[in-house]
Amino acid sequence: MAKKTPSGNVTKLNALLRKARAAAKSVEEPPAREGAAQLTVSFLNFNATRKQAEDAFARLMNELVDLHELRVSHPHELVAIIGENYPAAYDRILRLREALQAVYQREHDVSLKKVAAKGKREQRTYLDSLPATPPYVAAAVSLLSFGAHALPVDDKLCVLMIGEGVLDEDATPADAESFLTKNLKAGDALDAHLALQAWADKRKAPTTPKPATTRAAAKKTSKKKTAKKTSKKKTAKKTTRTAKKK
Repeated sequence: MAKKTPSGNVTKLNALLRKARAAAKSVEEPPAREGAAQLTVSFLNFNATRKQAEDAFARLMNELVDLHELRVSHPHELVAIIGENYPAAYDRILRLREALQAVYQREHDVSLKKVAAKGKREQRTYLDSLPATPPYVAAAVSLLSFGAHALPVDDKLCVLMIGEGVLDEDATPADAESFLTKNLKAGDALDAHLALQAWADKRKAPTTPKPATTRAAAKKTSKKKTAKKTSKKKTAKKTTRTAKKK
């Protein structure tokens, strides 16, 4: 039997990585970016494709002076730039602006240069503490800008990995990242991230499988409904028979 950890299946993870890496041989590494710029791109990449994120970031930078202007621009203006059909466009922009505003309040600048000088744990703690920032975004900045041992996992990738049997059915993106970092060396993190991102970008996320507890509850509810229907039928028959006798 395949070795299993509390969060996933190592054998199936290795099989998925081999498949993903084989299909992503031509994938280029993203350009080196200062932390705040990478934060912005990562917000755009969350539950979207890498191409969508890069294209949207390019449009924003073509239309705006810099990240300062992005921070203070009206949400509807930014949505118009990236496109109203962009996945969860308005909510995404609101979250991005909130995170950038928090960076500005802390650093008096829309920059993470001072954070880059901190230790890896401090950097991740800082990123995780930014309001409205998903673990995926914090992990992506940690990995791509600060070279930390991190594996970004968004909702879509998490669901796809559950579908592949890599993760338990009730795993969260945070569980998935913990499982990946535990089973992949720091030196393999970037390669694995790029391969998994490319693999996920080509797939449509399936419906999240229901946890065993949910399925059990559903069966129990179904049995109760069946029992109630049977009971009603018996009561109805009994009433009819009584009526006939009278």
